[in-house]
Amino acid sequence: MRYIIACYLLTSTLIYSQDLPVSASFSVVEDSLISKAFSLKLAANKERYAAYYFTIQLYYGNYEGAQKALANLSQVAPDLVPKLSFETPNYKVQVGPFKKRFEATERLQKLKQFYRGAFLLEPKVRF
Repeated sequence: MRYIIACYLLTSTLIYSQDLPVSASFSVVEDSLISKAFSLKLAANKERYAAYYFTIQLYYGNYEGAQKALANLSQVAPDLVPKLSFETPNYKVQVGPFKKRFEATERLQKLKQFYRGAFLLEPKVRF
């Protein structure tokens, strides 16, 4: 008898549960603080990603040598944009940024033919 009642209740529940149409739409109410926090997080991640890159240092020495390195670079690799910076008491000539290590290493091997002292600078990012 219990089996019959259980089957009846189960069957009636399954049959009547399908009578109402199912609506697939819903709405999400979002607090403005959540939106603001999410946009701040996206901005922070963008800054972190933008700061993480590799550079190649071609020369480190006096000003005349740095000028020669820059002039030579415009002939050797005109597509690279050099950066001349001063760090007491020497000048540095660097090229980059390269987002991927593979790209930077490949370019470094080509530049080592002309700049024997060239090396890859690892990104130093503090978070």
